[in-house]
Amino acid sequence: MRKTYVFILIISMFALPIHLYAMNNMNETNNYPMVVNVTDDLITYDITECRLDLACGQMPDTTMEDVILCTAAAFTGKCLDYFEHTNILGPHISNNVLYEGYDYDEHYALFAAHGKEKGIYNLPNPTILEQVLKEGGMAFTQHWVIKDRKIYTPTIQKLEEQHHYRSMCIKEGRVYVVASKEKVPYQDFLNMLITFGIENALYMDMGRGWNHSFYRDENGQVHIIHPKTHNYCTNWLTVYSRREL
Repeated sequence: MRKTYVFILIISMFALPIHLYAMNNMNETNNYPMVVNVTDDLITYDITECRLDLACGQMPDTTMEDVILCTAAAFTGKCLDYFEHTNILGPHISNNVLYEGYDYDEHYALFAAHGKEKGIYNLPNPTILEQVLKEGGMAFTQHWVIKDRKIYTPTIQKLEEQHHYRSMCIKEGRVYVVASKEKVPYQDFLNMLITFGIENALYMDMGRGWNHSFYRDENGQVHIIHPKTHNYCTNWLTVYSRREL
């Protein structure tokens, strides 16, 4: 009987560390805050729980292990060999500083993340910008794609124009970056967003070379979404592995 107890005790001593190790690994996996999902037509990145920032001037590198998604955000005005915030479209907040950017019109809106709040807002909107600054958030300006569950007109692209399209989207209180799996006509992409149930969306596709982007999966593996072809991009939505508190 004593041998049996000793045997059980020894097994327990080894089993407990193994159990804790498995639990720790499980917790690490569960702590990955972004949910990536692939449908027949779309790739969706649910970033609702993630901390966001707008990197300007220098794109975050793939070696930065806390960056799990990085993609162009606002339009760049000119191909310059140097960086300046006036070459970024519209008001934007980066590193808790507000920059005015170059002129926009009534077809543009603001994506902002402040605290746990993330959303798309009409412009001009000094109240939201002030709140974002107060809470240490980020913001950028882009063209409407879907507004109040309807395709926004005028469209930013010709309906027959084929690209890998991408948008910042809101659906049922969740925040997504949504991309087409393949090159599709812009009309098809818009219809995909409507079918998916998107309520509001902003444009995020910069065209070939401007759409350089990557994401890091829950195992730490980096996936290049679109390759880099030039150095003229100016700003990037940066999604971090840390959850927004």
